[in-house]
Amino acid sequence: MPNDYVWGIFVADGSTGFPNFFPISIYTTRELAIKEVEALPREHNYQILRMPLNNNFAYYHKMNGKLVGMDSIHHEHFHFKDES
Repeated sequence: MPNDYVWGIFVADGSTGFPNFFPISIYTTRELAIKEVEALPREHNYQILRMPLNNNFAYYHKMNGKLVGMDSIHHEHFHFKDES
């Protein structure tokens, strides 16, 4: 694979705590991921994330040690469900 990362599409659900999204597909380029997002049903919100391969990107809270997010991940939001 020529890239050291992949682009994942996730369905986002703002009504829950972290993690508040789940993966539905993985692509080798941003362009392929965007094309797929544009074709998905609009009753959900989506995110695309550029995720590095062979790299742990978990972010742990410094005080309590709990997993609270992801570190150094590029992501984009698509708020279709919230459109009027």
